[in-house]
Amino acid sequence: MIDPAKVAFWKSDDLSKTKSELFDRIGARVTAAGGKMVRGNVAQLAEYADQGLIPIAGCEPKLTQLIADWRAKDIPFAYWDRGYFLRIYACADFNRARSGTGFYRWHIGSYQCQRILDVPDDRWKALRLPVAEWQKGGRHIVIAAPSRTYARFHRIESWIADTIDALARVTDRQLVIRDKEHVRNRPLQSDLKGAHCLVTHGSIAAVEAVVLAIQCSSISHLPQPSLAAPISSRSRSHVILTASHGSTRSPTPNGKKTN
Repeated sequence: MIDPAKVAFWKSDDLSKTKSELFDRIGARVTAAGGKMVRGNVAQLAEYADQGLIPIAGCEPKLTQLIADWRAKDIPFAYWDRGYFLRIYACADFNRARSGTGFYRWHIGSYQCQRILDVPDDRWKALRLPVAEWQKGGRHIVIAAPSRTYARFHRIESWIADTIDALARVTDRQLVIRDKEHVRNRPLQSDLKGAHCLVTHGSIAAVEAVVLAIQCSSISHLPQPSLAAPISSRSRSHVILTASHGSTRSPTPNGKKTN
């Protein structure tokens, strides 16, 4: 258990109104307990960490190097983001929570869940998620593109281009590129209907794809890029092999199909 009196909670200075209000509510709880709230000042957050407070950060590109420094110095930090299920923002329709009822996830020293605990399954059952029968075959490959903020934070700005290029060289399956903002007008279920697999870096779409019984791959430099990683392939070469199975295309850099 982390003592809120011994943490420094980070708030970015360019949040939307809704997110800003959420951060302020959490920050108010932290400061009321004796902890610190840092509003966009990277140097101040670094100073608090050096003083022994546990920094609490999110997906903020300004903090990428600082987090790398903490890892190198074995300085503990907490990372938080929206949960894997019952999400308020970008998610599949079946995974959407009502305002005020969503889950958030908190990790120590990592960006994703690192282990599965042996605990009662009451919260899982309460979700009543429609877990489907495992799908095989499929006509197209869905690529869940990282957001610009996520790409800058993890320094993977070329990930989507590299992945498209690698797959297009070996498969004639259509490559459906899915942006995070597509949740507003294009349900994930529609993109995954009849899909061969979903490929991503660390998107929650990988978890949702597993619920929808679609195989997925988390191609990432992170040791545990997604909760779905234990049942996902972890290399681009493996995806290329499965994507090219049954394909008639010879490796070529031309002719890739995108949507």
